[in-house]
Amino acid sequence: MKKIISKTGATLILSILLMSCGGNPTPSETATSSETTKVDVCKCLSEPGDSEWMKKNNNACREAISKEIGVENWENVNMAQNPEISAKFDALAERCIGKKETGIKSIDENNKLVPNIGTSSGYIYESINPQAQLYTTLAFDGLVFRTTAYAMNGKTNSEDFTKMIDMSGSWTAVDSKNAKGVIANSNVPVSWVFSSDYSTLKNNKGVVFKRVKVK
Repeated sequence: MKKIISKTGATLILSILLMSCGGNPTPSETATSSETTKVDVCKCLSEPGDSEWMKKNNNACREAISKEIGVENWENVNMAQNPEISAKFDALAERCIGKKETGIKSIDENNKLVPNIGTSSGYIYESINPQAQLYTTLAFDGLVFRTTAYAMNGKTNSEDFTKMIDMSGSWTAVDSKNAKGVIANSNVPVSWVFSSDYSTLKNNKGVVFKRVKVK
């Protein structure tokens, strides 16, 4: 009989291998909508995800960005599979920060990396762990990253996999070969190191992902 990984097991393995997600809610997570409604949406896009301002206004920024692009929660949207929403997000980002040099180092460095790693250029990263029966994807959607883990269920066709967990957050480039991010809600930091040709990356837990062309 084929061994099928449980949801609890997959979540535990992903937490250990990828980024040890967890922790108690931050004060900003428990704030009510009425307390966190007035915010500059463009500052939400340009401010580093690990800044004190961003941590304080995490909920307000989520609401503001979601309202701008017409969704309930933009962090739950897979931009690679929703081109219309992705286009709205890109338009918002361009309106706020433009495509030229902005003077904000984190944004300008992101713009240099996106052509080599971003879903807008048709790229995602994937990691396959046969022993743990875990398949994980990592996508950089402009200013947002998203990682999804699937139980492989003893199969090799991705259509037979079962989605186990979805996580997303903001990311910024450190330089041409390094990037860092913060997971939404938990504020857990993550980081990645890219190979010289961007064909692979290694996260802060030592897990290697391979770049694949999806379109």
